[in-house]
Amino acid sequence: MANEPVLPPPFGSVRNPVAMMMNEHDGVGSALRSMRQIGNGYAAPPDACISFQTLYQALVAFEADLHQHIHLENNILFPRAIEMERAH
Repeated sequence: MANEPVLPPPFGSVRNPVAMMMNEHDGVGSALRSMRQIGNGYAAPPDACISFQTLYQALVAFEADLHQHIHLENNILFPRAIEMERAH
């Protein structure tokens, strides 16, 4: 395997899928902002049942996890992939 030639990727430069994924990240960020706004900042009403409260707590955790995921890809993984391609 080590002696096999590296074939060109079918998507051209790694910048192409990176740009697509960053665009998707922007769309997800917009959707999250809308969900948070519609959900009153995920503040459950005082008389909300436990299921309603649990849903909002889960949405807060989901949003934090997704922001972390996007941060890692946009600021660490994607720049490294682009640099690796450039160096190759």
